[in-house]
Amino acid sequence: MLQPDYSTADVERFTALSIRRGAGLESIGRANEDDLRVVAGAMLLGVPEGTFDSEALERAVKGFLRDEADWLRAEPEELIALAKSWGLLEETDGGFVSRLEPRIDVSRCRLLDEIESAQVILEERRRRAREALQARNREVNAPPAPLIDDEADARFMAEAQKEAEAAGAAGEVPVGAVLVREGEIVARAGNRTIRDKDPTAHAEVLVMREAARKLGNHRLNGTTLYVTLEPCPMCAGAIAEARCARIVYGAPDPRRGAVAGALELFAVPGVNHRPHVTSGVGAEAAAKLLSDFFAARRAK
Repeated sequence: MLQPDYSTADVERFTALSIRRGAGLESIGRANEDDLRVVAGAMLLGVPEGTFDSEALERAVKGFLRDEADWLRAEPEELIALAKSWGLLEETDGGFVSRLEPRIDVSRCRLLDEIESAQVILEERRRRAREALQARNREVNAPPAPLIDDEADARFMAEAQKEAEAAGAAGEVPVGAVLVREGEIVARAGNRTIRDKDPTAHAEVLVMREAARKLGNHRLNGTTLYVTLEPCPMCAGAIAEARCARIVYGAPDPRRGAVAGALELFAVPGVNHRPHVTSGVGAEAAAKLLSDFFAARRAK
């Protein structure tokens, strides 16, 4: 039964086995008995040369189970018995001797490198599969695209712009929003963070709070939120939680925007609600109001 030769093919086979997380020796042997020899040989790549005592053997086996074979469900005693049964480990009066004859290009370092590379490849495959599944789920679960009325969008954005202008006149960053349901404005607001001494009092948050109160539901299904500036991460997260059907925003915000600017929050895995997004409606007027506001502030 002694087959002392250990080649790169054996290293590759052990690497392939390492994908089987939680496998035991019994299940490995049932599938292919020679795989047990491969496992025993891989373990012996880490033992000292020549004769070594039981403590050195135990350290080597435990290191093997910790590193190369962290995927293997086995006890040190099982592996030692396995190596003996294949004639690869011999017990002598002076201790133990490995009868494994690895080829010149086979070593424990080579085995560890192969396993590490395989794990990187495996994780990349899993990541791609996960992303493909998530993309498919988003596609399947996406709500139907709403009918777009450009004239209505322009009209409601003009109302949001009025709220932004009022906020700017009050010393707030001039951003305004309205929330619409079935063609009617349910709530409207401009930024109030300074006046309310509330860092969350952005226009989007305020209209969602008011609409939820009026409609008697924290879910704002079937609504459209119009806002003059691309929502920040906080507001985009709140929009997802409220399940607004659609967002229409004016000026983009490359530095802090969370829809298509600094990040795309609605594309993040785990964000289950993804509203339909329309951008650029009234963008020029919204951007000018903001730039004029900050220019005046800097001039003071």
